[in-house]
Amino acid sequence: MHRTKLSMVCILALAVYFCGGKASLLHAAQALSVGSGQARVDLQFRITIPQILFLQVGQGGSTIDTIGFNLSDLPGSYRVDGDPQGIPVRAAGLVPRGQTVTLTADSATPLSNGDNVIPFSNISWRATGDFPAGGFNDRTNQKIGQWTGSGDRTGTYSFNYRNETYYPPGTYVGRVVYTLSTP
Repeated sequence: MHRTKLSMVCILALAVYFCGGKASLLHAAQALSVGSGQARVDLQFRITIPQILFLQVGQGGSTIDTIGFNLSDLPGSYRVDGDPQGIPVRAAGLVPRGQTVTLTADSATPLSNGDNVIPFSNISWRATGDFPAGGFNDRTNQKIGQWTGSGDRTGTYSFNYRNETYYPPGTYVGRVVYTLSTP
């Protein structure tokens, strides 16, 4: 009887030692076998994949690209290229199967120079790759592109300015905000 108690105390001491000094005998992914047999534990794996959206319009990084239009003639019926080489555009998403991904642009606030303004609807773009060509519509939620499911879309935008209206001289500055979203 004394020997059995001593064996049990030794087993308990070993169990506490192998369990990291904690007072319980068994934890998840731990087992103790004395004598013949086997010690077996299960280990569960979990991979969490979040929904991910990535959008790049321009060179990327922390600075905002600027597209410049240098007008050297009176307004007429012609367009002025802003960046003939184009800027990179990339929209990527990891979303649930069947979910819609939408790319929008907010061009509601016009380019301004003091009290003078030029609407963004004077600017359009040519596109390559996975994006359509188009022009801004001076609204907050203009749909630029839409697709279903995950994917990585790339291309370029080359902007041009429709120089048809007389605006007062000056430098007009404005910003378009692009948004990639899911419902």
